[in-house]
Amino acid sequence: MQYEPGQRVALVHTSDPHTELRPGDEGTVRRYDAGQRRVDVTWDSGSTLSMLLDDGDAITAVPTAVSADQADPDIPAQPADPATPGGDVWPSLLDAVRTVGIADGTSAAEWWLQDAIGGRASGDTAASARRILDGIDDEDAAVLDTFPAADANWLGTSTIRHHLADELGRSTSLTGEQWRQAQDAYCDGYATAVTDIIAAACRRRLHPTGDDRDLSHLHPDHVTFGSVGVFSGDWNDAGVMAAHPLTAGYVGTLIDRWNGWAVFGCTKDVAEAIVADQQQVRDAYRAELAAAGVPQTDLDRQTDEAYTRLWWDGDVIVADSTTRQDDPTAFERIAPDEQGRYVVMGWSWTWEAVDPYDCARIVGDLPDGDASQEWILLTHAPSTRVGPQPYTIGGLAGTGPGKGLAGQLRHGAERVATVVEISVFTNAAAAAQLTATTAGFDAEGWRAFVAAARHCGEPMTEAAVLDALAEETLLAAETAEAVAAGGTLARLLDDTGTILHLERIHPAPGTPETYLALQDRLRASRRDPRGVTWQYWNGRSWRHLTNAADTDQPPTGGGAATT
Repeated sequence: MQYEPGQRVALVHTSDPHTELRPGDEGTVRRYDAGQRRVDVTWDSGSTLSMLLDDGDAITAVPTAVSADQADPDIPAQPADPATPGGDVWPSLLDAVRTVGIADGTSAAEWWLQDAIGGRASGDTAASARRILDGIDDEDAAVLDTFPAADANWLGTSTIRHHLADELGRSTSLTGEQWRQAQDAYCDGYATAVTDIIAAACRRRLHPTGDDRDLSHLHPDHVTFGSVGVFSGDWNDAGVMAAHPLTAGYVGTLIDRWNGWAVFGCTKDVAEAIVADQQQVRDAYRAELAAAGVPQTDLDRQTDEAYTRLWWDGDVIVADSTTRQDDPTAFERIAPDEQGRYVVMGWSWTWEAVDPYDCARIVGDLPDGDASQEWILLTHAPSTRVGPQPYTIGGLAGTGPGKGLAGQLRHGAERVATVVEISVFTNAAAAAQLTATTAGFDAEGWRAFVAAARHCGEPMTEAAVLDALAEETLLAAETAEAVAAGGTLARLLDDTGTILHLERIHPAPGTPETYLALQDRLRASRRDPRGVTWQYWNGRSWRHLTNAADTDQPPTGGGAATT
């Protein structure tokens, strides 16, 4: 390209390390030496740095704007340059440049990974992968600054110039602002690709199942009752120096908590792995004892003292902790539930939900984020869980003596059916039924919702589920009203979790003395001889307050984990 004195140009790149000029800065050509490919420029910033085009410097011509009074009236007006920012071509040009940046960043990251955790790497590549991922998560400059960076001469590549010319259909005469935007697009694509490719490769290196699926939805912070998580214990500790702190994790659904520890249900495949891994732990411990000189006749006893024995008897797991607990009754048979799931050493071993990325191996199927919640525990209907679909009942109203309540079944905010013959706060046979379903009613989804429902661990009928949803709505309104007035609610339950009596307490107890006084008053009230336990609403959940008078039965619905 020829440059003429007086022509306006913009800097694309310079190899001079000392200049304060930056890409996009503009200036005016003083002289052009075609033989030496040298352009002398007076820059608007005051610099007079010359451009040596064959030594890595690059500039571009700046289009000259023509004012309306300077335009030749005999020449038809031309449409606005589509390449200017905001024009029709410009966004696609930036997309093309960003695509080139992504391709270049991908290639650079793949090359870099060979030295970091790939074939050219040395040492513990799993530990390196974890360090890199931690650095990305923490935005640690000590890690991020080692990643490939976009070449400062990115616009000098033939690939970029090809895209520019191909998109514009003319020579690459862009303004300084356009060059800046193009540079940002390229660098954004490049940097995004570098980080994404490196992170995915590190996740694959560390991933227990060998892929790079995002498992953040299974982090312990997101595991609630009814949701799927990965569980393990300190017996699987691999040591602080290991790339994976845990040797194994097991997929299951959190169903309860015991002294703060997790209780989960799992499939038979997972249960079989737990039993097999426990035997490996026992074998390893026994070998350590033997190596330490423990007599052969004492190896089994000391191993049993340290670890429970597990084995299969048909489809039942047998757990023998009699020696470990010095208790001849510490013998358990763990049978599957109606869904074929096992609770292996729940309420006994110190299981906890763990980060899947901490596990060298995970046994069980890992769900996607939208399938990780299997059921939810209702807040107000005692000891009741339902499917994760957002079904509720609203618009409750009486329909006449002996006819129960009627209401609307809703999925989210949409009314999908009418419900009649609802009965609440009773252990009589449920008779509620759906009528007048709408086009938005999903029969299959509703059946799945009911199939997941349990009351005190037992399956529920559709009618019982509808009654429970109605109780949930009514109690939510009652508790909100009581709390707004400065009080709370107490309720009396029988041994089936049925609400026998609901009592408003005002003011809400706020000291140990007022709690004790409330306990004494409720025990003395003898509201219903069938009553087993009193609960109170603490603003977030129903908590056990006291057993009813003259009963030795434990509370059945006091903990949020009772299902």
